[in-house]
Amino acid sequence: MKKFQFKLDKLLDYKSKLLENEILTLAALNAELAAVNGRIDEMTEAVRTNRAELQTAQLADGVKPELCRMYIRYEDFLKAEILKAKRLADRLEKQIEKQVELIKDLRLETKSIELLRESRMAAYRKEEIKENERLVEEFVNTSRLMRAALS
Repeated sequence: MKKFQFKLDKLLDYKSKLLENEILTLAALNAELAAVNGRIDEMTEAVRTNRAELQTAQLADGVKPELCRMYIRYEDFLKAEILKAKRLADRLEKQIEKQVELIKDLRLETKSIELLRESRMAAYRKEEIKENERLVEEFVNTSRLMRAALS
């Protein structure tokens, strides 16, 4: 009997490699999102520190208007940067959601092809077993005929 060949092996290999690449892309997006969230946390802490420094300066001695304006401008700058970072984080979260859906679809496709391959392999093995049984039966019948002819 000829060797088992699955004609969709190349497609299965391609889909598996594509799935691996998409998983790596998802990991990169998650790392980028974590970095952006880290920056947001750092800038939020900088806003708190800035406010605390301004209050400390105001309580210690009279704060000059220039110094007060500097603290306020720095806080405004930080808030604007936090807003930009939050928008970026939102975009990344949407990309991650799309990536997860893509990965789910690819897993479904590869699983379907793998199941098809397994079912065809099972059919091939059944056919192989039938062929072997037929050969054994033929051998037994031939042996009986040869013994009968020799007797």
